[in-house]
Amino acid sequence: MPLLQSKQLYSSMDLSIRKELPGMLSKMATDHQLDALIMPSFTLVHGYRTKVQAADYVYAMLALLETPMQDKKPSDCFLDAAYCLSRQNKNLLSEGIQSAKKFLSSLFKTVQSILDMKQVNNAGPFLYMFVQEGTVDYKYYSKPHALSLLAMFTLKAYVASSIGSRTRNLSKPLVASAPLDALAETCLMIGIPPVSEVIPRSFFGKAFEQAADKTGSRVRFDYFDSSIVSIHKADRHKFIDALYSLLM
Repeated sequence: MPLLQSKQLYSSMDLSIRKELPGMLSKMATDHQLDALIMPSFTLVHGYRTKVQAADYVYAMLALLETPMQDKKPSDCFLDAAYCLSRQNKNLLSEGIQSAKKFLSSLFKTVQSILDMKQVNNAGPFLYMFVQEGTVDYKYYSKPHALSLLAMFTLKAYVASSIGSRTRNLSKPLVASAPLDALAETCLMIGIPPVSEVIPRSFFGKAFEQAADKTGSRVRFDYFDSSIVSIHKADRHKFIDALYSLLM
């Protein structure tokens, strides 16, 4: 595809390229063994506007809900995510889609940087990584869903790129952490199951509780998912050490 065309909105691309795009993507998926590159989805058609997939709404809502803008209240983010579902708020939906595209681009670059700099650490029974404060776009990952996506893509990429230890790493979960509040010196931490899990189930909720009790770490379980916690930055390393002891 010509670079000039790829930089345009889909609705502005040449009609012949738009028709050929599904076939081009299918061929790329086969060549690069990307089984889930194309996924089935419901489609909304509103007049002569560009078709919108259900997946587009999901990514747009998440981008609006988990905006990295520090001056925006969580309640306003929630309302934006809800209002973008209305057909009358197509500009808000477009804003969410553009934000989602920026985030996914950042996600790819961040995963690539983590692997290049060898920031995934092997703790024996599990892997762990920390997103450092000051890293480009690190504020994206102070949100639960964004950090979980980063953790999942990093784990899959790490396992796929492992030479000689791929089989062992297939069965290892990952703990990921990123800065949450610089003033309070807190971090967000999440645990995700191994790549080999057919039905992903995270046991980190109970492990996090036990590690917090064992070390006296300043941990808050403020999220619906108990495998997502906030922890004081100074307690992070001893918390990881406690997890190692529990999971051995």
